[in-house]
Amino acid sequence: MQMRKLAKITIFTGVSLLGLILIAVVMISAFVIKRPTTIPELADVKPYKWNKMNLDGNVISSDGSEYFLWNKKGENNNWIIFFSGGGASWDAKSAAHPIKLMNFITGGETGNYFPNIPFYMLSLLQGMMDTGNPANPFHGWNIVYLPYTTGDFHIGNHNAEYSKEDGTPFTMHYNGSNNVRSSLDWIYANVDNPGKLLIAGESAGGFGSAFWAKEIASHYKDSEIYQYSDSSFLQSDKWPNVVDQEWHADFTKTFGYKAEPDIIGAAFTANGHLLPANAVLLQSYSLYDEVLIHFQNKINDYSGPHDQQNIDAWSQQMRTSVRTLAASLPNYYYYLTDYGLDKEKGTTPHTFATRDTFYQAEQDGIKLLNWLGDAVNHQKRYSVGSGFLEK
Repeated sequence: MQMRKLAKITIFTGVSLLGLILIAVVMISAFVIKRPTTIPELADVKPYKWNKMNLDGNVISSDGSEYFLWNKKGENNNWIIFFSGGGASWDAKSAAHPIKLMNFITGGETGNYFPNIPFYMLSLLQGMMDTGNPANPFHGWNIVYLPYTTGDFHIGNHNAEYSKEDGTPFTMHYNGSNNVRSSLDWIYANVDNPGKLLIAGESAGGFGSAFWAKEIASHYKDSEIYQYSDSSFLQSDKWPNVVDQEWHADFTKTFGYKAEPDIIGAAFTANGHLLPANAVLLQSYSLYDEVLIHFQNKINDYSGPHDQQNIDAWSQQMRTSVRTLAASLPNYYYYLTDYGLDKEKGTTPHTFATRDTFYQAEQDGIKLLNWLGDAVNHQKRYSVGSGFLEK
């Protein structure tokens, strides 16, 4: 039971880990917790060390705390711009329940989104973020990591005045758009003409990376552009209303297409013609993603049983989205896997990009990291798990 609660605390973040690791991060001394340097000039930052960069402009987390970005220098001219996951808020009720670590420890409600930048977050970033690892296909690359603390898929622009269940008022800063724009100002001032540019994100950040890909790609017209979303599928008829009425994203004007119930499918479809013709679009999915199923149920006010039928319904919707994109976009490639299937629960884990499973996940004899590395580094582009689309 405690392990299930731990999974919920990192819901929708792409960085869920075993409970003992997370508790250790909290309880053990500062030597265990990765702390970034705070060097203001990128040229002075040492390779493979996380560094905190403060930002100009109207940057703020949803609870009013500070917002900043992290960067990690590499040793070549290739860059990853990575959008973090970290939950979602779509109305007053969901906003009233942010993720709190102490709630997990005390057995309370774990929450829906990160309201600030967790002090332990860097200690959880593994997978493709570990650019010092020679096994990583992005070994030697540079990273800019955009934390996610606003519950709005990185696109909100609204200070919402809500009330909790007990009537207590609070302000929810849906400030994702301003945070991203200030981050991009820093990136544009410090990142000059990458050879390869991977615009990526996991879970909630996978939506953000798809939404902002056009803006970023338009600034780097001479770079090879790749856009990768890991574990980002939530289908709901609520999205068109949420993005504009709750988050005030002014979605169509800002991004050039309408929000649809399959909002990630809409983004990829649009990016197929909004991005440069040679841009490569990539998605990876865990076939029965327990966290995405949990969130889609909550967003859609589903009150039925959390049984295999419910699990399969989400999976079929996701597969329909992938099938549609594969049939219509010539530069789109996917990786579908049931790696890590819990046969008792009927679900699979959430996200790969920043977890150790990035190195372990395998489907049809092909590892995830090799699929992604082949696409970006070797111009060998193919999809994996096509058999799942036939079921």
